[in-house]
Amino acid sequence: MLDNLIERIRAAHAEGSPLVIQGGGSKTFYGNADEGEVLSTRALAGVVDYQAKELVLTARAGTPLAEIEALLAEQNQMLAFEPPHFDGPATLGGCIAAGLSGPRRPYAGAARDFVLGVRMIDGTGQ
Repeated sequence: MLDNLIERIRAAHAEGSPLVIQGGGSKTFYGNADEGEVLSTRALAGVVDYQAKELVLTARAGTPLAEIEALLAEQNQMLAFEPPHFDGPATLGGCIAAGLSGPRRPYAGAARDFVLGVRMIDGTGQ
């Protein structure tokens, strides 16, 4: 799946055509209107690693927030920044990309404050 995304990004870059990176689409109302072909990250889903005692979780961009929150709840843990889900299947990638945090942001910090590292594909497919 990752190879398909990279190929689509490289083709769009070569053609100069815009892409709309989208996971669950729960924040499509937010900001300016999007223009371009939708490139879904939903297939890039799943928790890669979870170390409950270390409070560290590694997940792919298309992972639904509900899945992450359910996994954390099993260990009596939660996402401290309480990301909004709106009316859709919100994903981790969308949460971080939009930079939206819930009502605890002033006290617990923003979503970006909890990101320890990122591996990503740039606009040229690298």
